[in-house]
Amino acid sequence: MTLAVTYPPAAALNPRRETAAPVIRAVAAQVRRQILADGGGTAVELPLLLAASREIEVNGCRLSVSWDFGRELRDEFGGPVLGLCDTDPHEPGWAYLAVDGPSLAHRPDLALSTAAHEVGHLVFDVPAALARGERRYRAVARSAEALDRLGRGAEARANEFMGALLTPPVALHTRLLALARSEGLRLTRGANQGRPGSPIVAAGNAPDALAGIVAALAGDFGVSERFVAVRLSRYGLVEGGV
Repeated sequence: MTLAVTYPPAAALNPRRETAAPVIRAVAAQVRRQILADGGGTAVELPLLLAASREIEVNGCRLSVSWDFGRELRDEFGGPVLGLCDTDPHEPGWAYLAVDGPSLAHRPDLALSTAAHEVGHLVFDVPAALARGERRYRAVARSAEALDRLGRGAEARANEFMGALLTPPVALHTRLLALARSEGLRLTRGANQGRPGSPIVAAGNAPDALAGIVAALAGDFGVSERFVAVRLSRYGLVEGGV
């Protein structure tokens, strides 16, 4: 299988988040559809992500991908990192992605989100570097906190892709509303990046009830509760944030 992706680079790489984010999410949707082509549920499972991303074609740029989960990762200063995306000028046509498997052996949710983040670099930043004539591209994810950050540049782009791949705004909104209605949570109207025109969860609901829904969503999408809480807030699906 070759994962095929197309997008307008100028829009996806735009430093203005409000311009780039919709394009990045659309790319994540392309990737998600191909990974879940058999209709296998809501969660993007790690083995499916790895299998789907071993051969990739981005706007006509074809790359073979080598994944490594077997070793502890360090940056150039010897500090620990969760993941990396790397190319070798002596091996054109290849990209090397790695996740610190030993450190994340008991955190499958974090291993998945780190891998999705590195695929974001693979989809956007490696082709951009090659198009600029650069012979080497390297990026590292240094911590779990780094996977939550907004901002500009390659890391923010990879985080936006990761979030939209694992918890797409529309799918997350749809499931959130189903759970909120079943639990009798109050809803309201507000701007959101999920389902336009649909309600969002109002502020002031019982914290325990909202926490239960966040936990259920985490189970549905195969990510952590923190991951869900960040995306609910970022997509504007809970009034005032989680």
